Amino acid sequence: MTAESLRDRLRRLGVKTGRDTFVNPPPPRQGATLPPAPVHSLIPGRELATSAGVYFVAESIYPVHHRHGTRALADVLACDPNTAARITRNDSFAGIDLSRLAFFDIETTGLAGGAGTLAFLIGVGAFENDGFILRQFFLRDPAEEHALLHGLLEQLQTHEALVTYNGRSFDVPIVQSRLTLARRRFNLSALPNLDLLAPARRLWRGRTENCSLGTLETAILGLQRTDADVPGWAIPQLYVDYLRTGDAREMQRVIYHNAEDILSMVTLAAHILDTFGDPLHPARSAEDCLRLALWHDDMGQPAEAESAFRIARSGKLPRTQRIVWCQRYAALLKRADRYAEAAPLWEQWARLAPGDPAPCIELAKYYEWHAADSALAGEWAGNAMLCLSHWPKGWKRDEAWADVQHRLERLQRKQPLGRP
Repeated sequence: MTAESLRDRLRRLGVKTGRDTFVNPPPPRQGATLPPAPVHSLIPGRELATSAGVYFVAESIYPVHHRHGTRALADVLACDPNTAARITRNDSFAGIDLSRLAFFDIETTGLAGGAGTLAFLIGVGAFENDGFILRQFFLRDPAEEHALLHGLLEQLQTHEALVTYNGRSFDVPIVQSRLTLARRRFNLSALPNLDLLAPARRLWRGRTENCSLGTLETAILGLQRTDADVPGWAIPQLYVDYLRTGDAREMQRVIYHNAEDILSMVTLAAHILDTFGDPLHPARSAEDCLRLALWHDDMGQPAEAESAFRIARSGKLPRTQRIVWCQRYAALLKRADRYAEAAPLWEQWARLAPGDPAPCIELAKYYEWHAADSALAGEWAGNAMLCLSHWPKGWKRDEAWADVQHRLERLQRKQPLGRP
């Protein structure tokens, strides 16, 4: 079934798709008191029966070419699963069909976790039948939790892996604790998990205000949420109010918030996998190339790291990032015994950070032991001593001072007679 025929069929059935699902209710007339509105009267969804009872699930369907920010949802399907395997260091991703991923996000009654924390809204997005189906399992009443978990497991068992945002530390442990308390034998943490937070920090820490999903939506995906959204910190209290009053009007905003989180995870996953999978693409910024070089270097892939370092060199880097580039690229060359190539990078580092003794010490070592120029080695050791003279007193300064002083004394003994 094509995306067009799917949408036509849904339209004939009266089902709304995508963002059309999330429409703010009309404001009440001034002075009017509205009766509580139950979930099913506001949110398109179904009540499903299981052997454990009934539960409610909201469903939204998006065409695969639906654009969320700068990308279409289907862009993630064109990515290489081997990139996910490298990012996660989990070989299970290498053979995974990306259309079998489950994009997973929850809303809870508290941010601290623990046995008393309920996951009252569990969103699962997946590619099915030429569309992207978002199912949001909503806990209308805590008494329905066993039934809801039963329906959730039926959904998750059809998928090969999870995509989350900080899910390894938050979403998965909380849902796993609820499964354990409900005596459901399912090891959610055993599913391969592409947690996007770690690679996002690799790319954007220090370049954006923070690495929250909301910040990256604006800075990377070019998104701006509508007034239907609600801040994450307010969600637990809104659910408590819902349980007290039975009025689900504010739950519309929570469901919108959860839906946007999941859609953003889809397009952010495409952006991250594309960036890590093709680090040398001409469209990559110098800062992206630097971050990818550092990643390859940390992964023990010096050839890939050097290629990315070289491309980053030709671009525009802020001063702080240029220092990092000099430091890490020089360290890579030093490990390869390519000291003569590293020396200009140490010199550039010293110019960019005149108060840092580290590049001066590296140059003193280079000229003493590899270039056999004790005079230049002494000059750089003297520069290091000058840098240290501005450090605050303490054991770190004393230890570094003693080391450089020892080096200077040795170099002075190496000086030929008659040379200062």
